[in-house]
Amino acid sequence: MKKLFVITGLILYALPQFAQRSSTSTTPARLFNIQKEIIPPFLTVDDQSVLFSDADGNNTINAKEECHIQFTVRNDGKGDAYNCIVKVKGEGTTEGLTYADYNLPVIKAGESYRVSIPVNASMSTVNGEARFILQVDEPNGFGTDPIQLAVGTHKFDSPFVEIVSYKIQSGSDSQLRKKRPFKLQVLLQNTDQGVANNVKCSFTIPENMFLLDGDRNQQFETLQPNEQKLLEFEMQSNANVKDNVDIEFTLSESYGRYAKNATIPLHFGQAISKGMTSISVAGSAGAGVAITKGSLISDVDENIPKTDKKNANTFVLIIANERYQQVASVPFAMNDGRIFQQYCEQTLGIPTKNIHIRTNATGNQIKGEMSWLKNVVEVFDNPNVIFYYAGHGIPDESSKTAYMLPVDGIMSDLSTCYKLDDLYNTLGELPAGRISVFMDACFSGSKREQGMLASARGVALKAKAGQPKGNMVVFSAAQGDETAYPYTAKQHGMFTYYLLKKLQETKGDVTLQELGNYITTNVKQQSVLENNKMQSPCVMPATDVADNWKNWKLK
Repeated sequence: MKKLFVITGLILYALPQFAQRSSTSTTPARLFNIQKEIIPPFLTVDDQSVLFSDADGNNTINAKEECHIQFTVRNDGKGDAYNCIVKVKGEGTTEGLTYADYNLPVIKAGESYRVSIPVNASMSTVNGEARFILQVDEPNGFGTDPIQLAVGTHKFDSPFVEIVSYKIQSGSDSQLRKKRPFKLQVLLQNTDQGVANNVKCSFTIPENMFLLDGDRNQQFETLQPNEQKLLEFEMQSNANVKDNVDIEFTLSESYGRYAKNATIPLHFGQAISKGMTSISVAGSAGAGVAITKGSLISDVDENIPKTDKKNANTFVLIIANERYQQVASVPFAMNDGRIFQQYCEQTLGIPTKNIHIRTNATGNQIKGEMSWLKNVVEVFDNPNVIFYYAGHGIPDESSKTAYMLPVDGIMSDLSTCYKLDDLYNTLGELPAGRISVFMDACFSGSKREQGMLASARGVALKAKAGQPKGNMVVFSAAQGDETAYPYTAKQHGMFTYYLLKKLQETKGDVTLQELGNYITTNVKQQSVLENNKMQSPCVMPATDVADNWKNWKLK
């Protein structure tokens, strides 16, 4: 009978005559290295056992992530499996990935072994799909058939930590003043898709400035994508502080690359928000989220469109009355006027010297500004005029005639007020090509907030709207006995907010008809939602302009 042996690595057959040779043969039997008989294994991989695992559980190899490919090798043969190696070959998008062959222990007959192969991704990993071809190699050719596993790869998502908004508030003032405490609110946000770890925020205190409350050095373990942190500080200066100072914020995160320092300028005398109102910011987290930069100010107060066009033949008068001497204030009126001025300059291209803005104007100051407007229009060739008013309006209870209320006006003495008809007559007589009037006021006796300003009977009156004259179009915030409400969340009058919003969206390239339709529709809808009451803006053209006004533009 022939038997199979492994002899010094060679496979030979033992012949009968060889077996019968004498011990004196010139080829001694001890020269042959006879090893044990081979009993082959039978190795298989159960397809159902193949598993990919990653740290965040999204079944994708993300940059900077350690993952594993797992499967079970089973030996269903008669013999044990020795010196087996799992060969790993990568194809496709393997940039930034590291992996290696895997040495298996002895897998005895009838037993199995769970393989776990690490796959590590670096910051250079890119978007795509990696294909891993896996095969168990057995020295005598009894290895497994190859299996293939395809896994998506995702590039490194960096964080970006920055100060996206800030706000300065004072308890009783609408200006930043020396020696008076004020609150600085800073909104910190991660505005990219990666998680920011070990976030640090600190700032330097300028000379002659003092920190009353708040931590100058703050640290956060993580900031998830789109997550925000509201930082609040109470500060105060002495009389020696400079008129203009900068607060320098230093930001960092664990990579040392994805944070931006910020400078917050302070100008003593600048307009600020009145009232120490705390703002609550709800952060959101999660990779792949939509990033929306937070803000402590209205969306129309920032990202104001800029134009290279010069609108040098347009003149603007802005009256923004907020703080009244004898009656309730008009919330956000000063902000209305200041931001409208910025849109006139930046978006409509009107030179700064062509714009007069008067906040908290008295009766004589309003008359003085009207004189300036009249004089300047008369010396230019067919210029355009924009008149804007935010403040209180009141009615004459007997005649229902409408009046603008100066900050020193006396409601019981209408001679101290400015009649709306007089305004329209003065503007209508100007030798101007186009006159656009924006009135963020109601003339029913209501306050911008809830409640009554005037009217001894305690009810809103349907004041006469007044008749525009000449080449004039009037945009009015409300009609009849309605109230011109504030839009508190946006820190503007509701009428002014949508006026500014349309200018922002269109970069000022909008016809007056389109502007009027937009303001009317949105104010009506938002007023019902916010106040559960109707506010109906309207557009009133003078008879002389017929339908021509519809295609006019401010720009």
